[in-house]
Amino acid sequence: MADKSRTPMRKKEKKEKKEKETTERSKDVKDVKDVKKEAEQGAPAVGKGAEEGAPNGAAATDQNGEFQVEPMELPPFEIIQGDRIDPFAFKFQFKNVEYSSGRNKTYLCYLVDCGKSDDGLLRGYLEDEHSGSHAEEAFFPQCLPHYDPALKYTVTWYVSSSPCSACATKIAEVLKARTNVKLSIFSARLFEWEEPEIQDGLKALHAAGCKLRVMKPLDFSYAWETFVENEDQPLNLWEDCKENYEYYHDKLADIIQ
Repeated sequence: MADKSRTPMRKKEKKEKKEKETTERSKDVKDVKDVKKEAEQGAPAVGKGAEEGAPNGAAATDQNGEFQVEPMELPPFEIIQGDRIDPFAFKFQFKNVEYSSGRNKTYLCYLVDCGKSDDGLLRGYLEDEHSGSHAEEAFFPQCLPHYDPALKYTVTWYVSSSPCSACATKIAEVLKARTNVKLSIFSARLFEWEEPEIQDGLKALHAAGCKLRVMKPLDFSYAWETFVENEDQPLNLWEDCKENYEYYHDKLADIIQ
């Protein structure tokens, strides 16, 4: 269940954040226009002569006196870790369509049982942008940093797409080294399942003892209730959810048989 007491604050914070970002974008556009005007009038940009150059993202003029904006190098996105997913993000990223255009990140929802009844289940999600570490690779160092070989870990993942070949290989290595960790992965979609290296990665996971499954309609509803900021609203499954599940289920069965 979503924490209702926190919902108004979240909405207020999101609204304030959006207004702040809009103000900053407007200011940036105004600043660039001002710099362009100065450049056209022959004034040096950002306090320096054009011959000195400009840092990344700054405006400058070339030898012909024409306005230019240097390309900005953006830092790679970091892994995001949280408690509950935005409902719109879940509906888009977890939709089990065959062609996943625009879905260029992975959401990994996790449950961890360490075998200690007083601690309860560890629950949360990771999100990546596929420009740095992937969520699957980041799970063990970020979510289980204090691994205890004396404990028995039962780990369940609900992921928006199955692991890439590199992540599958690394996960298989972890499972072989940590025999007290039992992992089950429920995937909404199969990532590039036609590629031989992807199939080899899934086979390596299966051989290492990982239980690989495709998410059923009931699994989507369970993930919605457990990991999404749903405000007590039910998930309305898309029309072809069951048909797409059967499609991916058959493909996975053919790969790991």
